[in-house]
Amino acid sequence: MITLWGFILGLPLLAFGGVLLLSPGLARRFVEWFRGSRSVAAVLTTVAWFWTAYECDNLGIASIDRFTKMFPGQLWVMATVLVPLTIAWMPKSLSVRALSGVLMLMPAELFKTTHMYRPPSGVLFAPIDLFVYAAYVGIVTGMYGMFYPWSLEAKMDRLLASGVAARAAGGALAALGAAITTTGCLV
Repeated sequence: MITLWGFILGLPLLAFGGVLLLSPGLARRFVEWFRGSRSVAAVLTTVAWFWTAYECDNLGIASIDRFTKMFPGQLWVMATVLVPLTIAWMPKSLSVRALSGVLMLMPAELFKTTHMYRPPSGVLFAPIDLFVYAAYVGIVTGMYGMFYPWSLEAKMDRLLASGVAARAAGGALAALGAAITTTGCLV
């Protein structure tokens, strides 16, 4: 399972970082397409809402379940209704918001897997920690992008405007993606 997570986390970082490193102009066009694509926004919004319903359905906290499970399938009905409402009412920066939601949800499932690969207590660093650190960066980025997507977009625009900074960030992302993918295959 950790190999799958290595591919899920590492390959997008490797691909985007590689494009950013080798061709910042192509990366800029991709980012513009991503932001403006209604189909990407719709797919990511659907994934984010139904994943949220899944996580809420499996929380197992009685005080929360009392409100979220008043009738069978309530969370799934809510997700089904919220997807088109979100797409209709929040089209601006929706791709970024939806991706941010997915980034915040992903660690809940990832940590179930990484927990099994943790070394004995006292080990300062283990290769699996790359997954954990990347997940925490994803959580923070997701929270910021959920509430301030325009700011995240502006920061990306500034990064892409500087060829040197874009290439440096691309190299770092590609290296991190390669490390995560390799770790996933070797652990």
